[in-house]
Amino acid sequence: MILNLININTFSTFDWLVILALLILLFVQIFALRRNTSITKLRFWLKIVLNISLWAVVVLLFINPSIEKELDSNKVLLVSENVPQSTVQKVKDSLKITEVFSQKSFKRQVIDNPKLINQLGKIYLLGEDASPELLSKIQQHSIHWIPFFQEDELQAIHWNGFAKQGEIQRIDGKIYSSVSQILRLKLANQVLDSIKLAKGFNAFTLNFTNFSIGKTTINLALGEKPLKEINYFSLKNQPHNFLFILSNPDFESKTLADWLGKNGNKVETITTVAKNTQSTFSINTAKKFIPDIIITDPSNAGNTLIKKAFSDGKSVLFINVESPEIDVRAINQNLGTKWKVKRISNQENQVISQDLTAHSYQFETSTFQKNIFDYPIAIQRRFGKVGVSLLNESFPLMLSGDSITYSRIWQSTFQTLFPSSGNNIHVDAPIFTDISMSVKTKQSTNELIFVEKDTVASTQSGINPLSAEVKYTFRRAGWNTFQDSLSVYVEEGNNTLAKVKIIKPYLNEKGISNSENETDVFSTTMPEWFWYLLIIILLSALWLEPKF
Repeated sequence: MILNLININTFSTFDWLVILALLILLFVQIFALRRNTSITKLRFWLKIVLNISLWAVVVLLFINPSIEKELDSNKVLLVSENVPQSTVQKVKDSLKITEVFSQKSFKRQVIDNPKLINQLGKIYLLGEDASPELLSKIQQHSIHWIPFFQEDELQAIHWNGFAKQGEIQRIDGKIYSSVSQILRLKLANQVLDSIKLAKGFNAFTLNFTNFSIGKTTINLALGEKPLKEINYFSLKNQPHNFLFILSNPDFESKTLADWLGKNGNKVETITTVAKNTQSTFSINTAKKFIPDIIITDPSNAGNTLIKKAFSDGKSVLFINVESPEIDVRAINQNLGTKWKVKRISNQENQVISQDLTAHSYQFETSTFQKNIFDYPIAIQRRFGKVGVSLLNESFPLMLSGDSITYSRIWQSTFQTLFPSSGNNIHVDAPIFTDISMSVKTKQSTNELIFVEKDTVASTQSGINPLSAEVKYTFRRAGWNTFQDSLSVYVEEGNNTLAKVKIIKPYLNEKGISNSENETDVFSTTMPEWFWYLLIIILLSALWLEPKF
């Protein structure tokens, strides 16, 4: 940049009067110095120079002169305050950018030169400190964002702000790890899931079965250091109806039926105890019982009741598999599924944990098939949903007191088998104050949504008539009321992740580029601190000069 000229701003009458008063004061000082015959000629001229310099700096501070500079407006780099100079220099060199502004200096330039924005070409943002006011002014331009994050700092993270009990809560994120270390998801002292990060950039996914009800807080820890709180609201499942159809009574199905009953579900068990003789046992059932899910063993795959329920869209789960290859073939023949299994070991069983084993087989990948975590349980969707478990027995987990693992297995399985609910809610968390967010709901008509003390109208989706969306901006951090009985957690909007969320909607790499191999002239002013620093130096010099 080349200094062309100093152009004095247009002054008012008051400005000229102040300058005139300062000029008179300068002449008075010079006249007083000339009458002082006790000082040497050298000291006289030294005092004259210091006083004139001080007068000139005070005048310059008051009139605030502008300096015209040549600006290469093809490419401009706007830098956040937390970005080190070494990083700025690397970006400048790699992109061949000559014009660099801090966020504050650029805002000041825009105020002093309103036409400056129209003269710019591509705008590069280095770092995350960009206010919505600034972004709205430059949004018509080609904007490129260059993120800058510290090591071991989250660069992105997402989860669902609402999760059903038994549903798999998934957390996706990005981080640059300074060393190879473990990222853990913890509830109190219990590790829900973990992943080993390599040194450098990592995209990670953590998931776990949600057991809680209501307001829930879990912690994300990097090594032994807390990294972030994960807050979400857990929705209690509505009771479902389970029908067990069994060829023989067994402890595995009895334990599962008791566990379902204790969780508030209605359970009915029909067991063949002898030829032409069946035993019926019920938990929490009333007179009218229509099953949502049927649990049975592969020998009943051809049962008329099961085939009819499946054709009506009901879900069926097969447990107590004895011969995987033979049993899945029978299920395929009777229900039209496409199960395929392959042996993975010559051992009779594979050990999953201390109290849990399974057949030495695994499911081959198939269309419309979903696996349940790392367990040998999978779900296929045809008319209804069909699940098959290759676990030998899961009840030893309950006998050993490991009810958490037992619940994780079966809650995740049944959550996948449950019929679609009409009250699904999804919100992309984290949510920040003063930043617009959206809640997606499953409803057939436009409804009013109650958020805190406000009433917000939902907008029905043009693509899916059974889906609607609500947009809202929270002003208060913490737990906020949603639809009377629910809550949503809102974080303060002043952290790095919030700033990233502000920037992204404004990114427009195909925007207007007004400059092409041109230079423009713009005006800039010296920062006030520069003039104050000069005044302090000159006053110090005037105070020290008589002492020498």
